[in-house]
Amino acid sequence: MIKFGIIGAGHIANRFAQSLANFPDAELYAISARSMDKARAFQQQHPSELIYDHYQALLDNPQVQIVYVSLPHGLHREWVLKALDAGKAVLCEKPAGLNAQQTQDIIDKAQEKQLFFMEAMKNRFTPAYRKIKELVQNSAIGQLTHIEAAFARVLPESQATYHYQPIQGGALLDMGIYDIGLVEDFFKGPLTIGQVDYKMHENGIEVYAQAQLLGDGFSAQVTAAFDRDAPTTAVLTGRKGMITIENFHRPESFTLNTAGKSQSFHLPYDHDDFHGEIQEVIAAFKSQAKESAIMSQADSVTCAALIDAIKNKIPEIKNKNL
Repeated sequence: MIKFGIIGAGHIANRFAQSLANFPDAELYAISARSMDKARAFQQQHPSELIYDHYQALLDNPQVQIVYVSLPHGLHREWVLKALDAGKAVLCEKPAGLNAQQTQDIIDKAQEKQLFFMEAMKNRFTPAYRKIKELVQNSAIGQLTHIEAAFARVLPESQATYHYQPIQGGALLDMGIYDIGLVEDFFKGPLTIGQVDYKMHENGIEVYAQAQLLGDGFSAQVTAAFDRDAPTTAVLTGRKGMITIENFHRPESFTLNTAGKSQSFHLPYDHDDFHGEIQEVIAAFKSQAKESAIMSQADSVTCAALIDAIKNKIPEIKNKNL
């Protein structure tokens, strides 16, 4: 039985724990939260052997084999590094780091320790996404020429937590990472940043950003926002057709349009949208793999670097040094 520990007992961790319960060869062994009350409440919803009110105490337990880090963005690097130093395999919520250097620090440590590390880009492991990858790789829409991806919603500051905090907040790290992750996965060539439109909050975080990305025979437009609503849709355009993905950050349905014909696909999750990601981690742990081929460590660095490059086009952020 593979023993998981969870650091951070928020909403996403609850969903993760619920999904983990579907695996007969793994168990939620330990939970660590900011307080015993919070850890106890989490344990009541998701039974575990142990609870802690300090993250390091969980890492010091030799029974814990895989750690899922579900903390605010600004704490990822610190606690992933500590988990790796403690000899644990790690799955970390996105974004792995606040920038490319932090992400590289994590990967360097994982490679030094010869331990598994993966950033939790769960959409890549859903049946619908895997089918889309297959169609694109088999030239169903021809050579890919353009991607548009938008993840935007109204998130008032009064209802947010770390989202509006300087340094670790902002729409790009929280929502734009999904846009960028999609573009990076389907176009592996070098990308430069073109025009960037943005809107800043008074505390210095971007509440809206729209960026153009340019490659060889390829372009993309990504949109992330806390201040406006837009359909969470991605469109992949090729020379022979296009694929429109609904809720591309956790897809189940998409439409393929080629030669004037439209075909709709609905591929439901295996249990839920976390299942494929957890399945990947468990399989890697059993085979002693150090990373995922689907969400590689190099992919994580590239995604972080692209967000850095977009931020460098925003003077209010660039001048503060990433």
